[in-house]
Amino acid sequence: MAEALTAVIIGGTSGIGRAIALRFAEDSYQVVVAGRDSERGKETALACETAGAPRALFVQTDVGNPASVEALAQAVVGVLGTPHVVVNCAGVLQSGKHVLDQDLDE
Repeated sequence: MAEALTAVIIGGTSGIGRAIALRFAEDSYQVVVAGRDSERGKETALACETAGAPRALFVQTDVGNPASVEALAQAVVGVLGTPHVVVNCAGVLQSGKHVLDQDLDE
């Protein structure tokens, strides 16, 4: 049997990201759910296994912290190998700022 493909869904704990994670699970991908909310992340990983993922795991990740993103990459490669798909749909909200008022670096 061929090795399962792996999808990493950054921002996969809720909303569109969760739906994407579940869809990859239905197609028998191994799924890595990355996000800040540990409770929702673990629940989403369990839902992915129920939906058909041969393996699903949650890695707590804050995309606003480069060290956290690096830790995600190391965890994925260390446990499941190089991913075949990476989806970034993490929402970043800065209270009180409008998109047009932010620098491109933000």
